[in-house]
Amino acid sequence: MVNRLYFFVFLLSLWCVSNAAALEVQTRAERTKIGVGESLQVQLRLDGSPDTEPDFTPLNPDWEILGQAQSSQFQIINGTSSHLVIYNLTLMPKRAGYLTLPALCFAKDCSQPLVIEVTDKPRGDAGQNERLILEADIRPRQSVTQAQLLLRVRLLRRVDLREGSLSEPEPAGVEAVVKKLGDEKRYETRREGQLYQVHERSYAIFPQESGTLKIPPLQFDGVLLGGGMRLDFLGRQQGQRVRVKSQPLQVEVSPPPADLGRRQWLPALDLELNDDWQQKRPDFVVGEPMTRTLRLRARGLQAAQLPALQPLMPDSFKTYTDQPTHEDRLVPEGLEGVLEQKIAIVPTRPGLFELPAVSLPWWDQMQQRWREAKLAALQVEVAPGAAPSAPSLVAPPPPSATPAAPPRSHLPAEVDAVPGFWPWLSLGLGLGWLLTLLWLWRSRRNQTTPLPKSVAAARPNEKAARLTVIQSATRNDAQQTRIALVAWSQTLWPELSVGAYEKLIQSAGAELQQELAQLDRHLYAREGQPWSGQRLISLIKTCALPAQTKQAVALPDLYPNEGN
Repeated sequence: MVNRLYFFVFLLSLWCVSNAAALEVQTRAERTKIGVGESLQVQLRLDGSPDTEPDFTPLNPDWEILGQAQSSQFQIINGTSSHLVIYNLTLMPKRAGYLTLPALCFAKDCSQPLVIEVTDKPRGDAGQNERLILEADIRPRQSVTQAQLLLRVRLLRRVDLREGSLSEPEPAGVEAVVKKLGDEKRYETRREGQLYQVHERSYAIFPQESGTLKIPPLQFDGVLLGGGMRLDFLGRQQGQRVRVKSQPLQVEVSPPPADLGRRQWLPALDLELNDDWQQKRPDFVVGEPMTRTLRLRARGLQAAQLPALQPLMPDSFKTYTDQPTHEDRLVPEGLEGVLEQKIAIVPTRPGLFELPAVSLPWWDQMQQRWREAKLAALQVEVAPGAAPSAPSLVAPPPPSATPAAPPRSHLPAEVDAVPGFWPWLSLGLGLGWLLTLLWLWRSRRNQTTPLPKSVAAARPNEKAARLTVIQSATRNDAQQTRIALVAWSQTLWPELSVGAYEKLIQSAGAELQQELAQLDRHLYAREGQPWSGQRLISLIKTCALPAQTKQAVALPDLYPNEGN
């Protein structure tokens, strides 16, 4: 028993001595020379059992950790045990030059630094063109607020990819709205005699304020397939990770011209105003409604930026305007906004009248000058309505040749008998109908209808609704600004089915309340007071809002099925 105790103490002493000794930490890299955009496999090996996890923060200045895995091996050979812990790292260099893999430590036990050469171009044969190219171009380089900027992003590749993902543009410097234009295009092109597969995406960007709009570099991360495959430290086949970036871009955005005045701000590439009555005029009759359809088409603008059309009419006509419809279309120049306005017109007296011309000023983005879309005045003739017909005097019908019915006293005795089955059946059906109405009333009284998820999901987010308010106010469009304010208030208090706009007025500060009141006075005053939206814009941007919940939308991979 004593011998066993001595033997146990001896083993315990050996274990303490072995743990007290310094652990051996090694850093191994698969290569010592790589190109920018190429990944590097690094292995950190530790002989022994660490008490802490390794500290990888010294890598952050020059390296990005794309992947990390851990494995361990435990062996007993001839009574001697060994424990090996391995950390496999996938690193991406952040710049070119001689970069150092710094000492990586487990508490006090550290590895030796290792120098890696990172060249400006990916490694390859002499004279070999780049395998991956990411290009970004934006036009124009100088613009005005709310005008369209067209961004095109192209990925050119001469290698097969197992997987890949491309980042989305995130403008900085000024607030902007980004719209993706359609699906990704794929085609082929030649550069310096080499054939490339091209993946192209297009975006329309609408800056909402003046200043310098900056587009940071876009980034593509992928894994090569085929020739790029290699084995890792454990003999497993690994795809080579690659990364390419585009050049940063910037655009100088100017405010609207000083002579904007009370004109609505519509910076477009082209704008057309059409009327279905210009080609074929209707035949007017007093009291009969006719529908006039106006269409506004603007290249380089969103449909939400287009104002509602309210043409002036003579006093002898009553008008009833429908809500306009909006549509965004894809055209080679980017977006084309289309607005359709239907107006029911009812003449009240006959005669010859002139429907006034309709004009809409807009800013020509290409020629940098004011232009005007115009519909010519229409001469229409209203015919009198049909006179009400006088009641006709109908002669009494001639005496019937059929014999008169016999007097009641001569009817058969069965007619004077007490009614039988049918009155009781009618009474039963009436009682059943009343009971059914009572049951429906009680069920509706006790039923509560929750808001469908599809309706809640269809509500616009607060940021987009607020931008719509700013866009309408920038154009000095009082009616559209009022509509946008109502929609914005509903995103702030979605739990209120009605009364959200009144809640906005109650929660607003004194200055914002005064500005909203002035907007209402302009809309509903008989004489129509002048209104400018610039003051409202500054108050909307600085007012305190309820907390909003932002939801991120995950984008699918660029090549989910390629290479299978």
